[in-house]
Amino acid sequence: MDRTNTQSLERPALSFFETHEIAIEGMTCDKCVEKIEKALGDQEGVREVIADRGRGIATVTFDTRKTDIPELRDILLRNGYKPTTTAS
Repeated sequence: MDRTNTQSLERPALSFFETHEIAIEGMTCDKCVEKIEKALGDQEGVREVIADRGRGIATVTFDTRKTDIPELRDILLRNGYKPTTTAS
């Protein structure tokens, strides 16, 4: 292919979204799940939050250009929950 042919090809969209699991101590009831999902979900750049009380984790998908794991952990601490580890 020459240069003129490649200019018309679609380029893949850059993805800045990552999904991480954050282990959380103190998530003991359904209200805790709601509070965690709201607190993390209100952070700019967060696309999705799923808190799983049984597993004691929150799965968070976020835009790495707008927030990061340390900020998400700080949000949990400010809301009375203790993030213990990150995975994924």
